[in-house]
Amino acid sequence: MLAMPLVGWAMLSAGNYPIVLFGGVQLPPLLAPDPTIYAWLRDAHGWGARLLFATVLLHLSAALYHAWVRRDGVFASMAGTRKRSSSVPDSDES
Repeated sequence: MLAMPLVGWAMLSAGNYPIVLFGGVQLPPLLAPDPTIYAWLRDAHGWGARLLFATVLLHLSAALYHAWVRRDGVFASMAGTRKRSSSVPDSDES
């Protein structure tokens, strides 16, 4: 997740595009303008985006699998909706 913005910043720098943030703040270029590097980084940025999307999709699929198919409480524990059982007995029960 940290690599994507850095590759994007380097890609735009190599393409000689300005990187303007909120309030007109402009980031300095990371690389000298070079069309070959720009093309390579554009491909790398695209593959990184696909990989990040696949990771999110796989995580969502696994969560739904645990919630709807296995029903083993893993999804509920991650979502914070499962009631935790206390392993320590109350002092009134002894």
